[in-house]
Amino acid sequence: IAKGVKVDNAESQRQIIEMYKLGHAIPWDVRKAQPALEQLEREGKIKGLVLDAGCGFGDNGIYLAQKGYRVVGFDFSPEAIEIAVQRAANAGVSHLTEWVVADALNVKDSPLRGRKFDTVLDSACLQCFDPKTQRCYVDNMGSILKSSGTFVLLVVCNQSQLRSWCRGLRWMEGHVSDLFSAQTGWKIIETERVTFIENIPSVRISKGIREFHATTESPCLRMIAQPVRGWATAGVVVAGVVAVAAISAMTLLRRR
Repeated sequence: IAKGVKVDNAESQRQIIEMYKLGHAIPWDVRKAQPALEQLEREGKIKGLVLDAGCGFGDNGIYLAQKGYRVVGFDFSPEAIEIAVQRAANAGVSHLTEWVVADALNVKDSPLRGRKFDTVLDSACLQCFDPKTQRCYVDNMGSILKSSGTFVLLVVCNQSQLRSWCRGLRWMEGHVSDLFSAQTGWKIIETERVTFIENIPSVRISKGIREFHATTESPCLRMIAQPVRGWATAGVVVAGVVAVAAISAMTLLRRR
């Protein structure tokens, strides 16, 4: 895939909706939580009220609800939300989940407006946007994350039709570092290379034997970040106060 190829967000959404309507196999529909998310939950990295960004059919959110978390999931697709509602009901966690249609690039004009979350979970959502659009997406998610909250990202790091801009794990690590830098109001707490299960058949060879699998284990970057806007602002204010005090002291000394 040529370098510089961009993601057409409108076309990507159209293709996804078409897959939903036609009942085609969806790459991210593995009908269970991602193992990387299960590990995060075991490590205590998921806190409080959770927002499942770009939730799709809701399996990650349903898993967390089964663990006792309250979860709000959103997706741009009404078809996906309808399925998430049904799966949550089948799993017996409707009372702990809420599913809404919303635009990840414009949450202020959605049912998410004015709400705040302890954890924003992004399981393969950010990667659906062109890198130039990702800043808008991250800013939108940051606007509904509590100042003490965490952004949990699972981003798949191989190329596909919806990830034509990706250059692999090492490239993604640098890209995410720039996207969640101190200059943009974030502090990365940790990153780790993990795997992401996709609903794509694969063939693996183990000890000379060819094995056929219903899914593919794709390379994935796990990242946890926290907003630092308040600390950054406080730092600027303190620095300004110190500078003013220093200038005043120097002026007094000169007058003496």
